Amino acid sequence: MSKIKKVDYTYINWGPFVMKTTVPEYIIKKLKAEGKKAKVSYNKSLAGHLANQFLYPLEIQNWFYNEINPIITAYRKGHCKFHGMKDLRIELQADDLWVNYMQACDFNPVHTHGADYSFVLFLDVPKELKNEQKKFEGTSSKPGSLMFEFTQQAKPRYATTGSSILPSTGDFYMFPAMLQHWVAPFKSKVTRISVSGNLRIMNKANLPHDYF
Repeated sequence: MSKIKKVDYTYINWGPFVMKTTVPEYIIKKLKAEGKKAKVSYNKSLAGHLANQFLYPLEIQNWFYNEINPIITAYRKGHCKFHGMKDLRIELQADDLWVNYMQACDFNPVHTHGADYSFVLFLDVPKELKNEQKKFEGTSSKPGSLMFEFTQQAKPRYATTGSSILPSTGDFYMFPAMLQHWVAPFKSKVTRISVSGNLRIMNKANLPHDYF
């Protein structure tokens, strides 16, 4: 019998830091209401094969980013802890905020975002889509899945470099802007509503040259 009685170890956190949380109902209600009023198409700035993607007015953008500041702070702290980085002071600036109305057969191909941090918030995930996901029998990602990919997907699971997510209403995912992601199409005759945006670090020049 081995004389080793206890194994102490550390491990390496590998890959990008993706955080999941939820937002309060009042934020969802306001963004849904304001999304219906949004008129400025954002299609030419986005990768999605969606007909209806609209930029929120600056007033709504400012309100939203003020409301989710605690979430952004939590992501930043978690990001530093995950990667073993010093939690140095950074200055973040919001680049944009837009609403996506995804319908049957729409598709969001593999892409990345600009800036440094990105997020997606799901305002409405219809039950019909949830039922379609439950009935799916294939081996690939289910209809309407949100996919994060750090290089190519791999099996077995312990060697994976990606993650397939079935979001629900109120789910908020924040991630590095350069992380590849995409959204699978679905067939249900419904509209799934999500909101996305990007944040940019403005004081990189004042941070240690090897910080990033």
